[in-house]
Amino acid sequence: MKHKIIDLIEPDNGCEGFMPGEEPTVTLILDDGRSVRVYDKLAYEMGWDAGGYITDEQIAAHAT
Repeated sequence: MKHKIIDLIEPDNGCEGFMPGEEPTVTLILDDGRSVRVYDKLAYEMGWDAGGYITDEQIAAHAT
C-alpha cells in the first residue's frame, strides 16, 4: 500500500549537534497517522518529503 507523507520532522540537536558516528534521522508523518523514522540521507535520496509517497514495503525495509 502507498501512503502520502503529510509532514517531515527533523530533530533539533541544538549546539551539541550529532555525536561522532551518529547518522541523522527524520520522522515521516503519514496520512494514516503513523510516524516512521528513517535516515535523513535515505529520505533525501528517495525523495521522501511532505507531499511525497512511501510504500509499506519501503517502510518495512528502511524504518529505524
